[in-house]
Amino acid sequence: MNWREQMEDEIELKVWRLAQQSCETAAFVRLIEKGVDSFRRNPGYDPLLRLHASGIGVDSIRVLREVLKRRGIYAGPTAGYVELRSHLNMHLRGHLQLHLMEAGQATEEMKADQLGRDLGL
Repeated sequence: MNWREQMEDEIELKVWRLAQQSCETAAFVRLIEKGVDSFRRNPGYDPLLRLHASGIGVDSIRVLREVLKRRGIYAGPTAGYVELRSHLNMHLRGHLQLHLMEAGQATEEMKADQLGRDLGL
């Protein structure tokens, strides 16, 4: 893993944790539901990846598993992590990051990352 990928992973974990901490439980559930509901999968290969409770937090994993289950999306065999497609993961991360930006709670690192994404860098 190169330094850019490592930074991306670190920002993703921070986005998940800050989004969960910035909302009451019901609001966080609605935020995740909205993110999952707004996702549209494109045809083609989309690899699975895992989000671990040790990375994004136990509450985030629990909420994400519950939302995915209610939407008929398999989340993996254990409560310690969630298996999801990489494009859904990117969509959810962007959804949460945008929420933090709009709420004025994003860190400078998240703002710079968002600017880079918006500019296609």
